[in-house]
Amino acid sequence: MTNSTTSIIVNGLDFNRIRTVLDSIKVDGQGDIANPKFQATVVWDSGYHSTARVTDGQTVISDEPKRYGGEEVGVTPEDLLLAAIGSCLVNTYIAALSAAPINVEFLRINVSGRVNFRTAFGLETGAPGYDAIKVVVDIQTDAPTEKVTKLMEKAFPAAPIPDTIMRPVPVNVEIVHHSEAKAAYSS
Repeated sequence: MTNSTTSIIVNGLDFNRIRTVLDSIKVDGQGDIANPKFQATVVWDSGYHSTARVTDGQTVISDEPKRYGGEEVGVTPEDLLLAAIGSCLVNTYIAALSAAPINVEFLRINVSGRVNFRTAFGLETGAPGYDAIKVVVDIQTDAPTEKVTKLMEKAFPAAPIPDTIMRPVPVNVEIVHHSEAKAAYSS
């Protein structure tokens, strides 16, 4: 029998802590734990440079490379999307493999794709975003390849970020415009 206060750590994950989170999600139904709201407030700084403050207060600086008119002081939005996909998959795969329990020696995910800047810059019509996104997973574990592959394939649909971009998700834009107040001139 295992003492419930004994930590079970696999790949850096504490399963007592994960179990507590899972129990909280089960009890919460559609509340803030089971259905959390994430948000980012992005403020334009200058040129293509902007600063985003995300849900828990971290900041992300974004910009474009000099070859596209930026100053290279931050990460491009295109790279941020690819990093979000890769980071989400790392978390999803590590959780699934750790629950097995399979020890992971290393996990590297390369996410890449091409964006149509001819359309983004208004030179032609079409879709300005990625035409396809390729994910290459490079992993070493203490388990057989077939077992790892099956677990990762089963886990993939549970990854929220890839799921979000693979299905139509509405993006609703509300514009709140503040015009400059006209100066009062006296004659």
